[in-house]
Amino acid sequence: MEVPMVKSPTSPKSKGFLPIPNMNSNDPRGNMNPPLPIPSYQPSPGGYSNGEHIVNIPLTPIKTSVSSTGARKEGQTMNEYSNTNNGSQLGSDGNGDFQPSYIGRRRAKSDAVLNPQDEGALTTMGKIYDKILKFSILTRYILYIVPLSLVFVIPIIVSIYGAPNAKIGGVRMLWFFAWLEIVWCSLWLSKLVAKALPLVFQTLVGVISSSVKKYSQIIKALELPLSLVGWAVASLCSFLPLMTRNVDVTPERLGVIDPWMNRLNKFLVSCLVTAVIWFCERLLIRIVSVSYYRRQFESRIKTNKENVKVLAELYEISRNLFPEYTEFREEDYIIHQGLHTLNIPGLKRVSGTATPMRAFLGGVNAVQGKVTSVFGNIAQEVTGNKNLMNPNSSYATTIEALRRKVSAEALARRIWMSFVPEGSYALTLNDLKEVMGPERERQAESCFRMIDTDGNGDISLEEMIMHCVNLQQDRKKVTRSLQDVDNAISALDSVLSFIVFVITILIFVIAQQSSVGATLAGAGTVLISLSFCFAITAQEILASCIFLFVKHPYDVGDRIDVDENKYIVEHISLLYTVFKRVDTNKTTQIPNNVLNMKTLENVTRSGSMKESLMVPVSFDTSFEDITKLKYELMLFAQENSRDFEPEVEVEVQSINDLDRLILRIETRYRSNWSNEILTMQRRNRFMLALVAILRRIPIYCPGGGDPIVGEVGRPMYTVAIPDTAARENMANTAKDKKKKRWDYSDSEESDKEEEEEEPRTPVPRRKSSSDETAVSSRPTPTSLGAGSMSMASMMSGSSPYMPVPESRDRRPSGGSNRSRREDQVEEVRSMLSREATRGRRRKPVPGQLGSPAQI
Repeated sequence: MEVPMVKSPTSPKSKGFLPIPNMNSNDPRGNMNPPLPIPSYQPSPGGYSNGEHIVNIPLTPIKTSVSSTGARKEGQTMNEYSNTNNGSQLGSDGNGDFQPSYIGRRRAKSDAVLNPQDEGALTTMGKIYDKILKFSILTRYILYIVPLSLVFVIPIIVSIYGAPNAKIGGVRMLWFFAWLEIVWCSLWLSKLVAKALPLVFQTLVGVISSSVKKYSQIIKALELPLSLVGWAVASLCSFLPLMTRNVDVTPERLGVIDPWMNRLNKFLVSCLVTAVIWFCERLLIRIVSVSYYRRQFESRIKTNKENVKVLAELYEISRNLFPEYTEFREEDYIIHQGLHTLNIPGLKRVSGTATPMRAFLGGVNAVQGKVTSVFGNIAQEVTGNKNLMNPNSSYATTIEALRRKVSAEALARRIWMSFVPEGSYALTLNDLKEVMGPERERQAESCFRMIDTDGNGDISLEEMIMHCVNLQQDRKKVTRSLQDVDNAISALDSVLSFIVFVITILIFVIAQQSSVGATLAGAGTVLISLSFCFAITAQEILASCIFLFVKHPYDVGDRIDVDENKYIVEHISLLYTVFKRVDTNKTTQIPNNVLNMKTLENVTRSGSMKESLMVPVSFDTSFEDITKLKYELMLFAQENSRDFEPEVEVEVQSINDLDRLILRIETRYRSNWSNEILTMQRRNRFMLALVAILRRIPIYCPGGGDPIVGEVGRPMYTVAIPDTAARENMANTAKDKKKKRWDYSDSEESDKEEEEEEPRTPVPRRKSSSDETAVSSRPTPTSLGAGSMSMASMMSGSSPYMPVPESRDRRPSGGSNRSRREDQVEEVRSMLSREATRGRRRKPVPGQLGSPAQI
């Protein structure tokens, strides 16, 4: 009988919710039981009978980890729990390890079955040879040296016993093949010395100072160049003595060098010089690499490791308080999420992750973890290190959880809720001391100090999550930085190797030439010609090397500011750097030699940062209002001590044009601005608090506080007054303005009033020179040019020809005598200056003797 199809609960035509089917039914037809009877849902006729679908499911109250309060009960410590579980938790095997409910059954086919006729398979002789090579370093070197050494020994034996007079190039065959034997053996002997040199250096020099042990890594990396240098030295030093000073050389040919010996000797000298140059190049690269790594990343890696150890220790205590998969089941699933947890029933899966192959690999990974745990237990018993070869240790679990952001957040939630008591919203130092016990108080203080970065005395859940996420991101950034720097150093090594290769060719060419001067001159000409082509490239490479390896202003993931633009470093190369803009997420590539000439501000490397705001306020703002503003801002900073420093500064920066006050408000954040989202949240919170405080005091904007013109409190209207009243008001306003002058005196006002009461006597004014010319062309006897007017009369002011300007005549007479005398002196000086510029020749009268007309 067919079961009627049930409509989707998301359909607008369906009524009610789709009931839970009975998964434990033993229906032989293999169908699900009908849904629960709901008043709004009526099953079709022919369905199942009532009561058949009822399943009694016991409900158990489960405490979720969604709450932001702690899960630890008051007085609960780690001493109440043992380090081992009783195997009662879900999926546990008794050791706290989760075991999947099922694993794959199919046996994986071996490589021999898949590829029965593999061409690369080793034969019996190959397996024997491989075993000899991997047995020890002594057997491996004997296997390298002996075959070719036996080849060189055969001619030596023939030269001694079979052909004692056989020669090669005038030299007995015995000595020639003896030299070849020395060359071959010296290669492997120098390699053994170079391999043992780091151990000798670390043993001898490390006793004196442990800080120089790092240079043993450089010596170890230079094993091949050192071997080649030793090989070249041994070959060169043994060639001429064996060829020219052996016992078979006659006295007259002792020390005589043949042409072929000379050429071969020059070749060996060239090999030695080339080996030394290559050794210097490799030494430079290794010194840059080791010094750069230790200077840039040693402190970051050390701090990161210490933080990981603290988290691992807290996680171990958390597991003792709350065993895995009990109280924090969801967090434990996320922390251990991997191939071996894909088969957990009830675990939230991401689409595409629960494939059959992944399930099979999950079972394999679980088996591998068990095998590793067995060997790890043996190693722990021998060495005493609990974290050695133990994939289920707290340290290994913490490292694995810090690979992903989700698992890092779950780890932070589990640790925080394990230590915080129920009903509390912050982790304090007393909580750590209470859980860890009095014998580990110092350790608790150290752990709390490393997590409480803002130093406010408590740790919230958000702060704990942020600490773990920052730790996870910092590990990722350091890894990416190391990779990018490795690529940059490899690029620099390639450039220097090419230069060494060119120098090597020049050395071998010059060594074989008879005229060294001509060869050097030709090579110099070629290099000068090429310098015009590669000068810019060489300059760019040099500037980039200095910028990257000497200055190194940023690492991958740092937030920097360049020319008022905000960037995040994405990739570092030898010649360029790839950035991502914060505002637009655009990818930007800038050459390193260009960045070398700019000012870079690294926000990530900065400490706690501060911000200054310029706020214009009304000019009527009092000092008490500004003090109240600072007090309220300090209270806000203390209430939000996780985000802001308690110090807030308010300063009157400027008074502008006496129309407003410019206040500078300076606030300090607990961290830098590398986290853009956190910075925006903190800044928004501060801005809104500032607006609320300004309204509460209140402090108004420039020109604010009063009603706007046209409002009820400030209406617009017009009043008509008489003209005399308007003039009187203007006069009073001018009088009040003059009274505000610093040099105002009451005597001036009284003199002005007396002058207005007495009638003014007009003063005759002298005609100007233009008027005199218009009336008559004859010179007047009273002109200044004739000199009839005395200076004394002009100074006394009694002359009727003294010019008195109209403006001076209208001046109030209440001034002092000294000021009037100074005005008269200035007028006399102006008259004298005008008189000095007048002509002195008299105009002749027509008909008079001496006129130009008569002449």
